[in-house]
Amino acid sequence: MNILIIGTTDIVGGAARISWEIKTALEEKGHKVSMFVADKKSTDPNVHIIPRPKWRKILGFLLATEDLISTDWILKTKEFREADIIHCHNLHGRFFNLKTLQKMSLLKPIVWTLHDAWATTPHCAHTFESEEMKYGLFACPSIDIPPRTLWNNDRNLATAKIRSYELSRLHLAIPSLWLKTRVEKTILKNQDIRHIPNGIDTSVFFPQDKTEARQKLGLPLDKKIILFLADDARKNIWKGWEYTAEVIKKFKDQTDTLFVSVGNRGEYPDENNVRNIGQISDGKVLAQYYSAADVLLFTSIAENFPLVTLEAMACGLPIISFDVGGVKEAVTHKENGYVAKYRDPDDLNNGLSWFFGLPAEDKQIMAEKSSQKVKNLYNSSLMNERYLALYQELIDRSNK
Repeated sequence: MNILIIGTTDIVGGAARISWEIKTALEEKGHKVSMFVADKKSTDPNVHIIPRPKWRKILGFLLATEDLISTDWILKTKEFREADIIHCHNLHGRFFNLKTLQKMSLLKPIVWTLHDAWATTPHCAHTFESEEMKYGLFACPSIDIPPRTLWNNDRNLATAKIRSYELSRLHLAIPSLWLKTRVEKTILKNQDIRHIPNGIDTSVFFPQDKTEARQKLGLPLDKKIILFLADDARKNIWKGWEYTAEVIKKFKDQTDTLFVSVGNRGEYPDENNVRNIGQISDGKVLAQYYSAADVLLFTSIAENFPLVTLEAMACGLPIISFDVGGVKEAVTHKENGYVAKYRDPDDLNNGLSWFFGLPAEDKQIMAEKSSQKVKNLYNSSLMNERYLALYQELIDRSNK
């Protein structure tokens, strides 16, 4: 089997981690995999760069369009010609033209994993839980929501997307039932839609002894530790740092509690009961932080089916989260965590109070339920098997 993967980047970010996991699993089974990405971070010779000139990005922003990029050249490459399946991931970022996707879909089976809501909106990656629809897609609340546009061209952008979808044959893989429901309210309902949840490597993310983990990381043994983990935590508009900050204020006088914030870009000094940690790319180290903490505070305000919650659960860490995206498909309220009202920091505090008030044996049961749920439903092996089965189904169908 020969697979061509297309995405924004190869190894950095949640979508890239999923595509890289699939690539690695396929190669281990003897299949051939190539990648085309806008930002190459690995040294893999089978990963090729889609040129993204800065002037085109700027002009695309000024003209509020994605159509300035010409990617039909991919159709002429050896990697495309020899591929049995084209697997697309994130396609936004002004590096790929949806008209190319349309043409590809008439030549080869296309699997498109939707890691966010961009396919269902005129230009933005998320709508912050808004149900408003306009021009046949979910309305973007603002031109400033990435990918940003200088002016409101949403009517034309939506019309162009819908036209491309009408002329395409796509097989959509959607990680959450939440997003699947939204997709089915748009023109994409006419495409082949599959629910394939994200999976994580449970040989890396698993429960470890809390005391040993804290000792290795230099964390106190005598404090309650609340973990917050997000890429570029304080500046990422999706991650809701302001709500974490609200919770931290409530705990500022509680000397028995430590907040550990992981994922910051740049230097932030520790303050009061907050310890700031930089970005961590090593999954084994992340697993130690999950195991060292008592609870994960997840304040994202825009999500699909986040890997962070699955990783934490796999390590036996309960989750206190907003009701956002598909989180509650993995986190069952008061069973393996607490699902707070959306954007309600007071309810996050209610969740923390509820959790810390539980008997130790109840917390242990919760931890065991979390790790077992990931093993049974959200492990990477199961995800890879589902994609491989989909590939084979589509190849068999195209050969008839």
